Amino acid sequence: MKHTSDLWPRALLAGVISTTVFTALLTLAPVAGSPTLNVALWDGTLITLNLRLAAVLGYILEILGATLVAYEYQKWLSPRLKGSPWSKGMALGGALWIFWMIIGLPLFDLVSPLVNNGLMLAPGIFASNFGATSSLFFLLSLLAFGLAISWLADTPVGYRSYR
Repeated sequence: MKHTSDLWPRALLAGVISTTVFTALLTLAPVAGSPTLNVALWDGTLITLNLRLAAVLGYILEILGATLVAYEYQKWLSPRLKGSPWSKGMALGGALWIFWMIIGLPLFDLVSPLVNNGLMLAPGIFASNFGATSSLFFLLSLLAFGLAISWLADTPVGYRSYR
């Protein structure tokens, strides 16, 4: 296993790329009839209600969170999971989706100043208040998030296929 300090650069890269993929896919949600799913803005409003600053802070929080997930994935989860990077990434994304749909969104409902002040509808468990397409877009986005992390963490640089 690599030294711990060797994991951070790859974790940061995986954090930036996986956050970009996650955000890009959620941006497409309104095309399918879902409301706008701007998770970075939601996260940022936990710190400030200045919406421009909240969006920037939200992206920073998302990248930091994704970097930590990528680091922990490399250090603890990947060595213990069997299978290809694709299957590990799907498992990671699926587990994150279950966590965020059952714990994350209902917790957001309780602590969000946007929700508590009536400025935003509470997403609810499995984003049920936003409709089924929202939950589906969260699933697709988190599966892609997990795949990006596992691909960057588990595939040696010289063996990556860009086809």
